[in-house]
Amino acid sequence: MRDQRRAGLLHDIGKLGVSNRILDKPGPLTPKEHARIKKHPGLTYEVLMRVPPFRTIAEVAASHHEKLDGTGYHRGMTGEDLDLPSRILAVTDIFDALSQGRPYRPAMPMERVLGLLKEESGEKLCPRCVGALDDLVSKGEL
Repeated sequence: MRDQRRAGLLHDIGKLGVSNRILDKPGPLTPKEHARIKKHPGLTYEVLMRVPPFRTIAEVAASHHEKLDGTGYHRGMTGEDLDLPSRILAVTDIFDALSQGRPYRPAMPMERVLGLLKEESGEKLCPRCVGALDDLVSKGEL
């Protein structure tokens, strides 16, 4: 549990290597800017591997944009490669990103966020993780 929490807290540390002009851009990203953003999970891995106590969480933290069908990034891993902590972090990262406002869009309503997660459940996201998140929201625990 401690490692999962740490991975969740540090998963975007690689964004320190991405310009704020890109991170805070109010409009759509160019293909070059999008390619730069897609490098942040690899940077996360590199940073965490340099800190001995965080080496155990580096893999999970760096896998937060991977999808079961291999369409995620930065390595294009598939469900066979993704352990449960990585699957949990992928779902919770999307939940957090969609339910919070961004410079380029306001926060989405909870029903819409859950609907989008359910649409990707099975093919791209772990159904067990999406279901657990939905249960937490239904119980008012999130």
